[in-house]
Amino acid sequence: MLEKTQTSKSFNAIRFIAYCLFTGPKVSDEVAGGESYLGNEDQQIDIAARIEILKNAVDTARAQLPAEDSTSGVINVFMAPEFYFHGTRGAYLYASAEQDPLPYLLQQVQQSFSDAVYANWLFVFGTAVTAHVANVERLFASESVRARNAIVKTLLEQKKQTFGPTEQLVASTLSNFLTACHASPDVTVRDRAVIFSQIKLDTPSHHLASNSMTTEKYFLSGEDFILCEPTGRNDVITEQMAGYAHIDLSNGDIKKMAFDNYAIFRQYGFDTPDGFVDYGVEICLDHDDARLRSNLGTDGSGSVVLQLIPSYGSAIIQSNVVACANGFVFNCDGQMVLDSTTGVQEYGAPGSEFLYINSGTGQYGSHSQLAQVCNPAIGGDPKFSCASFSNITTMDVAIFPVSNPVLQVGKFEDYFIGGNGAIHIYGLKTGYTLTGVV
Repeated sequence: MLEKTQTSKSFNAIRFIAYCLFTGPKVSDEVAGGESYLGNEDQQIDIAARIEILKNAVDTARAQLPAEDSTSGVINVFMAPEFYFHGTRGAYLYASAEQDPLPYLLQQVQQSFSDAVYANWLFVFGTAVTAHVANVERLFASESVRARNAIVKTLLEQKKQTFGPTEQLVASTLSNFLTACHASPDVTVRDRAVIFSQIKLDTPSHHLASNSMTTEKYFLSGEDFILCEPTGRNDVITEQMAGYAHIDLSNGDIKKMAFDNYAIFRQYGFDTPDGFVDYGVEICLDHDDARLRSNLGTDGSGSVVLQLIPSYGSAIIQSNVVACANGFVFNCDGQMVLDSTTGVQEYGAPGSEFLYINSGTGQYGSHSQLAQVCNPAIGGDPKFSCASFSNITTMDVAIFPVSNPVLQVGKFEDYFIGGNGAIHIYGLKTGYTLTGVV
């Protein structure tokens, strides 16, 4: 079916679509630092429901696009925030490689988005959080997990009850303790971006011709997982338990296999000098910590046309941009608003002209951003020779509310808190030209 819907038309423009919604846990008003993961206890039901919610959002966006969009020469890059797929334990846990839920997730994505109307789309469906745990009961009953959770709970309670220098001391102790825990985790968690397109995905050096890919996060943020579960559950992944696996970036960040943990991949069929564009998917703190920028060569190696940042509490950082001249940087975040503004906004600090849109408010906010590079960065040191941005006008950018989806199991509020979210479309009518991409 995928081959039949594949288009041979060269893409000469690109449109960016963000599904902005809060993807974090529900905050407790009663327990200090307490948060709860939403979702369905059955992991396959949870995945299926979240895909139904995505389908509703994608079709909301598609309904706004020009007629005959699938043959227009514009490719739609759709992105959801980090932690979109996570389950009630914070990660989908599985006991053996054969039980890894990611293949099921990818299968369901392909079934849902293989229709011809999505022939000109590339999807980054946020990220999916998984963990291989051979014996779940023993993990959560272990001395290490119980002690870590108890210590953090005590520190959170004392932080709430103190003020001034004492509160600062407790906060510093908590931060140091979490840092030490990350260095010796009880469980290795994988946070992988879920990528799908009917237009084959490839790598610069290997002819994979795959419709699905994943990239993997390297740097663990101090807020990727909850600190304290307020309902008394003792079987959820907490920040003090978790760590991400090391990724060897000594030879760059170019993918060699569809499901390896690297970030840069390629897609053919574009009206560019080489007939392709390179993407780099950089998840949240990986962008903050200059994962792609640190591997950028002075000759331009390691640069991409499209730098995509699904995040939970991050934003575009000018010094860490690796998109080429006239390339784009696109961010969809599921945790915070950038300021108190509503509507389409333009940030105009010198060298940092980009568009952004906030969605939601307060503790359940989100945002999206888009920037186009004027002069690209040179070399791998973020302190020097950083990219500058071109001015993108607020014209042809639109916001659309997302209606409440009808799910086979449960309702939207069982999976996400903070509202149905919004669709942000950059380049609604014609997209942005790829002319001059080098």
